[in-house]
Amino acid sequence: MHKNIAVLLFIVFIVKIDAQTSVLTVADTSLETGNYQLALKQLKADENPSEEVLFKIASIYQKTGNYANAIKYYDRAYAMNPSDKIKEQLGKCYQYAGNTKKAMQLQSEVLKDNPDNLFLQYNLAKLYAANRKTTEAIVLLKGLIAKDSENPNYHYELGEVLTKIKKDPLKPYLEAFRLDTAHIKSMYQLAKYYNKVKVRDSADLFIDKGLEIDSDNLNFLQLKAQNQFLKKEYDSTIVYLKKLEILNFKTPFVNKLFGLSYYKLKDYEKALLYFNKVKKVDFKDVNTLFNIGLVHAAMQEYDKAEMSFMMSIMFQKPDVDKNYFELGKVQLEQGKIKRALTSFEEGYKNNPRNFQLLFQLAMLSDDYYKDKKIALRHYEEYVEKFSTYDKKSTLYAKSRIKEINKEYFMKGEEQE
Repeated sequence: MHKNIAVLLFIVFIVKIDAQTSVLTVADTSLETGNYQLALKQLKADENPSEEVLFKIASIYQKTGNYANAIKYYDRAYAMNPSDKIKEQLGKCYQYAGNTKKAMQLQSEVLKDNPDNLFLQYNLAKLYAANRKTTEAIVLLKGLIAKDSENPNYHYELGEVLTKIKKDPLKPYLEAFRLDTAHIKSMYQLAKYYNKVKVRDSADLFIDKGLEIDSDNLNFLQLKAQNQFLKKEYDSTIVYLKKLEILNFKTPFVNKLFGLSYYKLKDYEKALLYFNKVKKVDFKDVNTLFNIGLVHAAMQEYDKAEMSFMMSIMFQKPDVDKNYFELGKVQLEQGKIKRALTSFEEGYKNNPRNFQLLFQLAMLSDDYYKDKKIALRHYEEYVEKFSTYDKKSTLYAKSRIKEINKEYFMKGEEQE
């Protein structure tokens, strides 16, 4: 009797295994044609899914970027059979979903149990680096290099981390390039490095090599244009800038360099054309305003040059009016009236568009000075310049102007 029951249970188990295998096979057929929705439908039709079926569902969601559902099904699979394989995928889903803290926790736990998993070690190293855990990233990357010193990416990523902590990255970048002379990311970093230390010839070698591999590479084209300008090769600079323009890369940097190059070549109309493009993006850019002034001066358009230079000076001043405003308020609270007046005056000098400072200055002058002419001047300026800014303040200023003028009239004094 017991023997018959055991045989029956074994048969049921085999039938279930066959059914699960059949579901997975059918789903795989659907996936081969790219119909992942049909595959999910087929897998979810299983009323008692195994760990393998749940894992398959989760992996489909993961591949299609639906990380919330991927985590849900990986969790169910893990509950049935806790394994590092599932935990590793959970870690990756949390990473792609933006929960880096959870991702680092899970991946580090798996790596601890599987120290030879180089794929995971490399992924975790980059994850640490991206989240300011540079010490941990360096340890993992050095470990990877010790296990596989011929992989250029390990050296490159180490260089990236060293750059972040402001340590010399030259050696790992050079090693990455030595291992792979077509490693374009290392070439770009080496070009930038040599530019920074003003070794232009070495920088040019890597820039030219990069453009040889990818002639439309935006990073190398920018560096090449910049270096040609520094060498006073202005015609050549424009050649590379035009390549960037054709590629629809029209940044303020590109337009500024265009403007400067045409200015050096005395093509002032084109210089203005490109400087004005920068000005449209940021009309307070003091360097651009200064350069526009130089162009107008070269064209003997002195009125326009004067205006541009004046604007460049005005916008170069630090905006500390808000600081003076708050300082004055604190001084008022302490009863330091004279100091508060000075703070409001300095703040308004710094930014004559700050209506609050002028109004505060007017009211405080009104209270502090016996001679109301100072307050009157401030109130009148406020009404003239800022009457539409604050209705209550404007009404108050107008009423005080009337009252002060009336007082002086009664005294036989007239105000201009």
